[in-house]
Amino acid sequence: MAYSEMKIVAKTNKAHVNNVLLFEYLDQARQDWYRFSIKTGVESVVVHAGVSYKKEVFNHNQLLIQTTLDRIGNTSYTLKQNMINHLNELVVTAEVVLTTINRQTRMKVNVPEAFHTLLKENINLNTSQIPNILSIKE
Repeated sequence: MAYSEMKIVAKTNKAHVNNVLLFEYLDQARQDWYRFSIKTGVESVVVHAGVSYKKEVFNHNQLLIQTTLDRIGNTSYTLKQNMINHLNELVVTAEVVLTTINRQTRMKVNVPEAFHTLLKENINLNTSQIPNILSIKE
């Protein structure tokens, strides 16, 4: 299945990184998925987010956030996210459900076929293969 990755260095004024900031990092890591949605002619909005905090994150920790397309419904899809620290420890997991909406009417619409293609492919969302997927007729 398709995935994206984002590397980030945790930054805070305190030693311990606040969970709200970690949640924001997860949102930043989904930006590629939001852009992909717009390229397919829809917009994706979060309708549910479940987050589990496994270990503390400290200032200046290097983090890798992996986001994978897990499943697709009629008008929504689910992303799974793992945040891994510089010691290769799992520090945060998340499951995020996004719904696809028409950008003008703001009403739910079916998930574009390009997402279904992504579910079958093992590619990074940032690769040059994406234009080939976007050329699929809806």
